[in-house]
Amino acid sequence: MLSSAFAQSSLPHYQHAVNHQQRPALSLLSRACLAHTRCCLLNLASTGPQRRKLRLIDHTRRVDTCASAQTEHAETAVQHNGFEWATNVSRHGNVYFAIDETSQACSASMSSSSGDPTVALFFAASSYSVEFDRIIPVLRSKVPSLQHIIGCTGFGVIGDSAEGPQEVEGEPALSLTLGVLPGVQVTAHHMSNQEVPDADARQETWQEFMHTSIDMPPDHSTSFVVVADPTFHRVSDLLAGLDYAYPEASKIGGFVSSATQTAKRALWCWSANKSNQSDDGIMMGGAAVLSLQGPVRIEPIVAQGCRPLADTTWLVDKCENNIIMQVRGVGQPSWKCMPPLAALQHDLCSLTTKDDREDVSNNLTLAVAPDDFKDESELDANDFLIRGIIGMDPKGGAIAVGETVGVGKRIRFMVRDKEGAKQDLQNHALAYKRRELQASMEGKSLGQAFGALIFTCNGRGRNLFNELSYDSRKIAEFIPVPSSGFLCNGEIGQIARTTALHGFTCAVGVLRAGPGSEQGSC
Repeated sequence: MLSSAFAQSSLPHYQHAVNHQQRPALSLLSRACLAHTRCCLLNLASTGPQRRKLRLIDHTRRVDTCASAQTEHAETAVQHNGFEWATNVSRHGNVYFAIDETSQACSASMSSSSGDPTVALFFAASSYSVEFDRIIPVLRSKVPSLQHIIGCTGFGVIGDSAEGPQEVEGEPALSLTLGVLPGVQVTAHHMSNQEVPDADARQETWQEFMHTSIDMPPDHSTSFVVVADPTFHRVSDLLAGLDYAYPEASKIGGFVSSATQTAKRALWCWSANKSNQSDDGIMMGGAAVLSLQGPVRIEPIVAQGCRPLADTTWLVDKCENNIIMQVRGVGQPSWKCMPPLAALQHDLCSLTTKDDREDVSNNLTLAVAPDDFKDESELDANDFLIRGIIGMDPKGGAIAVGETVGVGKRIRFMVRDKEGAKQDLQNHALAYKRRELQASMEGKSLGQAFGALIFTCNGRGRNLFNELSYDSRKIAEFIPVPSSGFLCNGEIGQIARTTALHGFTCAVGVLRAGPGSEQGSC
């Protein structure tokens, strides 16, 4: 069995997705455990193969005609039922000029008949740190109609340009989004660690804290965009509280990041109706939450960047906190219970060559299904929460993972690599389009998509795909709407109606106008 010291090497839930440059240094014990884990995996990978015992609805949208398809995407706003959403990214090294460029481009693409923009989101490079206190005042002077603004720094920022969606990494850039959302109640709320209620506080407590009503007309929805600093250690309580108080609401977002470990991070939150705030809106810590309530909703797409190691799903028979001790194969009554290390060896043997087994051994993760009742035949990628394997016991065969696991939970071994990330994002985008097609065939209206927010891990991008803007451009292939976001220090998204903090994930929120259907993620 794993020693108590080894079991304690499990990091807190909120730390799993923290940037490689900014996460706390591992202790010598943890480093030794992880090194030993890699050794165990390589030993498993070298085992020879064994016998395998497995068995559109008519949408209306206005798009201004431009000189080319790329320019059209960069300089248009989508309009539906009076909603408009426009984004633009500038690479100008001077933040004043960057705000001027992006605000002019967004405003020029919006229809004057829809009204003036009242909501803004921006994502800025940390290279603008000398002028952080001027960003919101300058933005308000350029777009005086704004009532709510949130923003943050990012390792990279995402926005539309003349070349299409762009992820600008490690260099000066500012992405701006302007929105016109008639009939939608919007709040921008900043909170510190000390202010967050207990996760199991009454619904009325959360309603008062979030300034967002629980009761709504049947044709209205609630959505939350959460942007938090990595020092905000109450993130798990916040997400659990939002899930409890607003179970039907969508939640999407990410952790603030910066270009380097020493670069300055910042978070901004400003509302015209709040008197107890500074004009610059800078919040050096905590979390900012933008809530939307009305005839608009955010549909989450959460791609965790993994592919299954094998076809097998395992059921946890014995565990203690985050340590799994015994599992058995789901739908395999003749199989006996076995240590999870033996189950992993079984799945590794499904690979045909030693080289394949050695390649995946450095990228293994574990997927846990939060929903205990969904039928096995209906489980898909979006029903599993990905967590890291943080240790193994070669004698007893136990495995420690970065999440508390209960008896009866269903798990799968997964591989996180470039091909897995591409395959996973493609599968989620296809599932999204299939859902649209199914709704169209059934005569249901999902409402018009008019914008997208992208929160993708700073471990993806050029570091993973060896090319820029892969995530944002792949999303644009399937959902051609104005998009913006940033490369995060950890991503927030829903899996099986439970909101969690993820790592190496691309979390997308698609904004839709009109009547909503059943909430869920693709």
